[in-house]
Amino acid sequence: MKLKGPLLFSIEFVLAFAFFTSQAEEIAASANTYSAPSATATSQTRFVIDYSLRLNMNRNSGHSSQMHFLGFDFFRNFSIDGKDVGALLVQPYLIRAVRLNPHPGLFDDPDDTAIQFRNVYFRFAPLFEGRAQISLGHVELPYGLEREYETNATLRQFGNAWDAGQKVDWGVAIDGYTANLKYDVSLTRGSGNEWRDDDDPYLLTARVGTRLDNWYALGLTVVKGELWSPTGHTNERERVAVDARIEYHRWGFLGQYSRGKNNDVSARRSVVEVNWNYGYDEWVIYAQGYHCELGTEADNQSTVSLGLRFEPNNKFAFEMDYTADNSNFGRQKRKLLRGQIRLRI
Repeated sequence: MKLKGPLLFSIEFVLAFAFFTSQAEEIAASANTYSAPSATATSQTRFVIDYSLRLNMNRNSGHSSQMHFLGFDFFRNFSIDGKDVGALLVQPYLIRAVRLNPHPGLFDDPDDTAIQFRNVYFRFAPLFEGRAQISLGHVELPYGLEREYETNATLRQFGNAWDAGQKVDWGVAIDGYTANLKYDVSLTRGSGNEWRDDDDPYLLTARVGTRLDNWYALGLTVVKGELWSPTGHTNERERVAVDARIEYHRWGFLGQYSRGKNNDVSARRSVVEVNWNYGYDEWVIYAQGYHCELGTEADNQSTVSLGLRFEPNNKFAFEMDYTADNSNFGRQKRKLLRGQIRLRI
């Protein structure tokens, strides 16, 4: 879908959002009073309209861009005769890019509209006395620090798509506890947002680590697969990553290091973060550093980022961050200032 003009698109988007907003309470109310066909079946339902506006400014080039996200978050828990059956989570989003250059593969050009699936899966009831649980659908890959932190739809990210090829993928995942360890394993299609089976891609992602409810956490992640490519030939992806977290009062110290290869090219990446939070994560301030290498040490990207997030409740969030490159794989360095407002109704 091509841009008809920034002003015209903004008017269309505002009108669409106003319509969804006016209908949200009625939809949520009807969802909450829905009765399953079986008189013995009960459920719990959540329906939320989710809208975000993200503004980007590259201070080196003076180029600005926008991203609009409009979708919904639907959750439904099912039980029969008081026994848990499972839960369904559906999160589709319509994303509009305006002057977004460079742009990710989700878009065909800098001004485009695409549908993105975040989490879309059915999570079955726990098995083996609560020690394991299976999810089927579009699942989040259990990679490193991302397994513990919820960064979907936020500016704060750990950049795992650089290592695993994508952040979410179509397939099956199982997670649970054994002794004092937390484990997560997923076997997915290896094609990301859409189901693609050209040349039979796949992705195996497995993480084992300490329990997440301690003041510290350690994890080991392994990735092996063949990622789908629009060229018709899959790309080999291998990674081994270690991650760690330490919490001290309101401070958090995070680190992650990975190495492996993309086809025959060696790849290495390190991430460090220091954060400070106030309240129940109402305020979060963080500083991040990234360093990525492909092939040789000279072919690298080194980046620092400072960010702030204010989320007084689950209906509103405001974020800002500033990212600067020390190197960028030989391309133009970025000094990127971003801001985002998110509303959930």
